[in-house]
Amino acid sequence: NIERFLFGHIDTTGSCAVRAFIGDDRVEWHRCFQDLFSYIDAQKLRTPKGLHWIQEHYPKLDQLALMIEMQAIRTIHRTLWAEGVREIVSAKNSETKFIISDHPVTLYNPAYPPNSKLCTYPNDPSIALKGTQTIFPMDKDHCLILTNYEYAKSPDTENPAEKRSYARNFRASLVRTDTFIKSRELSEEEVMQMNFLLKSRARRFIGAAQEEWLFPERKVRPSWIEIGKVLLPPKRGLSQFGGEMYVGYNDGTTRYQDAFGRTHPESKYLKKPKAASEPGRNDTCGCGSGQKFKKCCLNRPHSLRTTWEELSIRERNIILANGIGKILGLANGKTWGDVRRELSSEQVEQIHGLYGSLWPLETDIFQLLPKPDGSLRALYSGIIDPHTIGKSVTGLVPYFDQILVESPFINPRSMKKEFSPIDSPHKYKQQTLENVFLFLSLMPFINAGFVNLFPDPCKFDQHLHMQIFTMAEERLRHRPIGEVKDGVMKQLLKNRFERIYWSVSKEQRKQQVMRALPHLGASDMEKTLEYIERKREANQLSLLQDDVICSEKGGQMRVPMLAPNFEMSLYIAQATGSLIVTDGQERWREIVSSQNRTAGAVRYPWNDLTDLIKRKELLLSADQRDNFAFRQSGKLGEIRNAMKNINSAVKTGAPDGKAMDRLKDEFEMALAAKSSKVDESENCFRASFECLIPEGGIVHNNVQRLLLSSWAENHTDNVPMAILVSETDV
Repeated sequence: NIERFLFGHIDTTGSCAVRAFIGDDRVEWHRCFQDLFSYIDAQKLRTPKGLHWIQEHYPKLDQLALMIEMQAIRTIHRTLWAEGVREIVSAKNSETKFIISDHPVTLYNPAYPPNSKLCTYPNDPSIALKGTQTIFPMDKDHCLILTNYEYAKSPDTENPAEKRSYARNFRASLVRTDTFIKSRELSEEEVMQMNFLLKSRARRFIGAAQEEWLFPERKVRPSWIEIGKVLLPPKRGLSQFGGEMYVGYNDGTTRYQDAFGRTHPESKYLKKPKAASEPGRNDTCGCGSGQKFKKCCLNRPHSLRTTWEELSIRERNIILANGIGKILGLANGKTWGDVRRELSSEQVEQIHGLYGSLWPLETDIFQLLPKPDGSLRALYSGIIDPHTIGKSVTGLVPYFDQILVESPFINPRSMKKEFSPIDSPHKYKQQTLENVFLFLSLMPFINAGFVNLFPDPCKFDQHLHMQIFTMAEERLRHRPIGEVKDGVMKQLLKNRFERIYWSVSKEQRKQQVMRALPHLGASDMEKTLEYIERKREANQLSLLQDDVICSEKGGQMRVPMLAPNFEMSLYIAQATGSLIVTDGQERWREIVSSQNRTAGAVRYPWNDLTDLIKRKELLLSADQRDNFAFRQSGKLGEIRNAMKNINSAVKTGAPDGKAMDRLKDEFEMALAAKSSKVDESENCFRASFECLIPEGGIVHNNVQRLLLSSWAENHTDNVPMAILVSETDV
C-alpha cells in the first residue's frame, strides 16, 4: 500500500513514457518527457541501494523519516539529465539482449572504477561530474544512455572527474523534448560489455529472459575504460544538443539560455587562464588566497582545493574595495566625512552594479568556498553590524586560522526591480554607507586571508533559497513574536532609529522636538537642535544629508542584521569544515536544540575540557588595528595552535584521559602566554567561551537534505563544535 501510495502514479506514467520513447512518435515524446525522467529518478532512489545511499547522508532515519527524505529529493537528477545528450541504443541485431538489475539506474565514470572510493556501496560517482553517464535499460532491446554535453563533445580533452558547467539541481531549464539519438544498433559484443557494466554495479540481483545473458564475463572482460567507448554517443548526433536558445513571449519579454542552463552569458572576465603547470613552492598560490603555494594548496589534494579557474572570493573582494574607493573618491583623497555628505544615488547604483557583476547568479559558490581541509576555520553566525564587528569578528581573529562572515551587500541581480538598489538606489543610501564602512574596516583582514567575506549562497540557487525560507518559517511558526531581549540588539536597533531620525529635514527635526517637548523655549530649542547635530556629526555611520528619508522617492530599505540564519549556518559550516561561533543567545538556543542524540540523550565526552574553557576569562581586544597586528606578527600563535589541536581531536572521536589532560594543559599555557602579550587597555574586554561538543556533533535532517541536494562534495557529516562568546564585563 505504501509503495502504491508513493509511486503508483509515477509507475503508471513512467511505463507509458518508456513505451513512448521506445517508439518514434515525437508528439508522445513531448507529452511524456518529464514523466520519463521522474520515473528514472524514482527508480534510482527507491531501490535498497538508493535508500542506503540516502541513509548514509543522515545521522539516523527511521522508516517513515527515510520515506519523507526520499520523497523530498526524488527529482534531484532530472534537470542535469534532461540537459545532457540523450541516446537510446538498440540490441535488435544481437542475440544477447540487455539485462536488468536490482538497481536499474547505473552510473558510469571512466575515472572511477568499481574499486574506487566513489564506487563503494552504496555510492556512485556524482552525475554532476563531466564524465558520469547514466545507463537505464528500457526493455530487452532498448537502453537509454545519458551523457553530459561537455564530455560527449570532447571526451579526450575534458577531465571526467571535474564538475560539469552550472551543475545545479531543482531549477527550470529549456530543453528540446524531441531530440534523442536513436541511430545506433549495438553488436553482440557491445551489448555484453554493457551487461558486464550493469552486473558489476548491481546490488544483489540481476534478471534476463535467458540464463546465458546473465554471465557476460564468460565471453567478455572489458577494462573499465573500454566500457566507456561503447557508451559514448556518435559525434554526428551531437549537433541536436547544446547551443544557445532565445525565446520570445507574447508579453514582449525574452529568455536566453546557453547549453548548460545559464540564463546569462558566462562572465569571461571572472575566469583565470589555465596554468600549464603548478607554481613553484614560493610562488603565489593559484587559488587566489595571496599566500605562497607551499603554505596553501601544495599539500592539499585537488578535491580539497578551491578552484584555480575563477577569481577567488578574496580577489573579488579586493576588486570591490578598489572599485568602491574610486566610486566614492576615497582613492583620490576624499575623506569619510566627504562620503557622508556627498553619497549620491548614482554612487549607490555603481557600487551595487559592481557587486552584481562580481557575483553573477550562475556562480558556483561551492567552487569558491573553502573545503574541509583540516584548517581551524570558524563561521560567525550573528549580528553583522559595523558597531559590533570589532568585538564579534576581528577580536576572535587570533583564535582561528580564518573566520567566515556573510557579506552584508545585496546582490541586485537576485531582486525584483522595484526593490533593487540599481533601480531604486536612493532607498539604499543609509544601508550602503554602513555596508561600505563595515567592508572597508574588514578589508585588511580579508586581504590577509584572516577573514573570508562570502556572499549569501541563496542568491545563486532559487531552490535553496525557497528551502531555507520554508524551513525557517516552519521553525518559527510556533514561536511567539515578542520583545527583543538581547541588549546588544536593542542598542543597535536604537542606533538605527536615531540615524533614520537624523536623516529627515531640519524643519522636521524641529517639529519632532516640539511635539516631544512642547514647553521648550526658543533658546533651549536651539541648543537641543545643536546637540542633535553634534551627535549626528560624531556618528561615523550617519549620513550628513537632510531629507533623505522623507523625500518624494520614499524611505530607506534596511537588511537584516542577523546572518546567516540557523539552517544556513549549519549548511555552510559543514560545507567548509568549520565550527560555529556566535554571540547571540537566540542562535545559541537553536544550535543547542540540534545536538545529536543517542537513544534520546545527548552525551558529552569532552565535558572536562569544555568546563575548563568556560571557567577561564579571555582578554579580547575590540581595536581592529591591534587584532590585525597581533595576528600578522604571529605573537598569539600559541592560543590558535591550542584551539586547532582541540578542533582536530574533537573530529577524531571520544578522548582518552591522557589526550584530555594534554589538551587542557596546552590551552591553559597558551592562554597564559596570550595574557602576557596583550596589554589591558580601554579597547580590551573580558569574555568567556562556552563550547558545545556533543557526541556526534550538531546536526539537523533539514540541513543534511540541503547538502545532499546541492552536490556540496566533501562536506562533513555534522558540525563538531560550536562556541558561544559572552562578554563578562557587562
